[in-house]
Amino acid sequence: MVETMNRWYELSFIMNVMLYKVSQFCASVINFIVDRILAYMYDGKGKTVSPVKNPLLLKSATKLARDIRRGKIKSVDAVKAYIVRILEVNPLVNATAECCFDDALNQARAVDLIVSSRKYSPELLAEEKPLLGVPITIKVLIGVKGLKHTAASKLFEDVVAEEDAPIVKQLRDAGAIVLTTTNAPEMGLSMETRNKLYGVACNPFDTNRTSGGSSGGESALISAGGSVLGIGNDIAGSLRIPAHFTGIFAHMPTRGLVPNEGSLPPKRLDPSDTRKPPLYKFLLAGPMCRYAEDLVTSMKVLSTHDEVRTRFGQQVDFSKLKVYYLTQMQSPFMVPLEKEIKIALKKAVTHFKKHYNVPCKELKMSSLYDAGRCVVNRFLVLVEDVNDTLTCGRGLPFSEKLDFLKFLFGKSTLSFMTLLVMNIARFPIWCRKDQNTYFEKIEDQWIKEFDSLLDEDTVLLMPTLPFPAPYHCGMIPKLTVICYTGIFNVLGLPVTQCPLGFNKEGLPYGIQIVGGKNNDPLTIACAVELEKAFGGWKSPSRK
Repeated sequence: MVETMNRWYELSFIMNVMLYKVSQFCASVINFIVDRILAYMYDGKGKTVSPVKNPLLLKSATKLARDIRRGKIKSVDAVKAYIVRILEVNPLVNATAECCFDDALNQARAVDLIVSSRKYSPELLAEEKPLLGVPITIKVLIGVKGLKHTAASKLFEDVVAEEDAPIVKQLRDAGAIVLTTTNAPEMGLSMETRNKLYGVACNPFDTNRTSGGSSGGESALISAGGSVLGIGNDIAGSLRIPAHFTGIFAHMPTRGLVPNEGSLPPKRLDPSDTRKPPLYKFLLAGPMCRYAEDLVTSMKVLSTHDEVRTRFGQQVDFSKLKVYYLTQMQSPFMVPLEKEIKIALKKAVTHFKKHYNVPCKELKMSSLYDAGRCVVNRFLVLVEDVNDTLTCGRGLPFSEKLDFLKFLFGKSTLSFMTLLVMNIARFPIWCRKDQNTYFEKIEDQWIKEFDSLLDEDTVLLMPTLPFPAPYHCGMIPKLTVICYTGIFNVLGLPVTQCPLGFNKEGLPYGIQIVGGKNNDPLTIACAVELEKAFGGWKSPSRK
């Protein structure tokens, strides 16, 4: 009997391996065909934004704030420089949603009056207003008082934010000045930024390619030099994927460390209905920037936990670091990891090993095998009513099947990805009760394994995605890669996206630095270290 069971398990294992190999081969073939078709359609490389020439645009937000409070630079000059740059690059990247330049200039003039009055010392301003006079940008899915809070959807095109989201208020209280809101996919439901309200956001390195989603407008504008610091949010990689595609830094904080209220979707129609949207559990807001030190500065402002806040910027003894690394998520229908990204990941690991003599070990975790399906299930199991969730209780009359037909004839107000996600959410394979139990066990196993793995001195390095920015629409057959990023939304762990280099086509790529809960300062410190070693953000017009 035992021998029979052993043979059965052995056969089952062999079958699973074969199915995995077949699924990966199928994914590779499908993506190869789609990529070739898109390459033919777009006929090579698109346009690249012009090089940044104004030296004000090449200062980090941290250094810009320092020079403003010391009177070396006027805030109004910095704001004007970014307005000029936005007007210059936006026709190419289509990154903005709604600008508020006049208000920004008025605020900048008020800042300059405060500084010139010498009523407050630079040291006091550094303590109380660390971002004084610095222009910033905000993803349109996050509420900014007086500006449209549309969720990038025609369903909400007339909604105006009545107040700032808490994260926006924190930045304003720190002295930052909002310049514009930025483009995003409808409802934030795509890894590409495309909607019927604002259009398609493009990658500043190659306008034929996507800037990612859902913080794609933010990443495109920052990378193009049109913003120095921005705020996005992340429900399955929405900060990290766009940052990876455009070669900038982004940080998804530990769950609960930074407030996420005021994010997608807008307020429910019934004011007495105070329920949070079901997916708020996985929705985490955080900073995006070109310079790693700005992650430190912004997280000092945004962190609501004093114990964590005080550790940002502190000296880290990297000789005590322990590094794990993961080269690829072994999930069915997974897109293979591109060789250049694998080499760059190994170089990052080698950097810590060579310079600090720290132990580095490749991570093997069998529970990650079904990560793709588990991530999707953990999201969708929270959604009881798809229509109610997407319309914020407005009960607008649309049907995912009928609107899909309307879309084919150009009559639907919803985008393709919104309709696709709605139909996936209705598909019972993701949320059958018997499967929920199975995926709950996987999630519990992840929690135990990562809690054990990621202590206060340990980080995990892994690809953000297994490829750089594809052509527009190229992410549709690559949806399984959501497990690279979405798993950490499920776990609520801090992750810093760090740019590492460029492929042979000149497209940027990066890696994720993952830490244990509330160990955000360590992942950001590692990003600062890797920026010094590998150069960080480079202008899209690099030769």
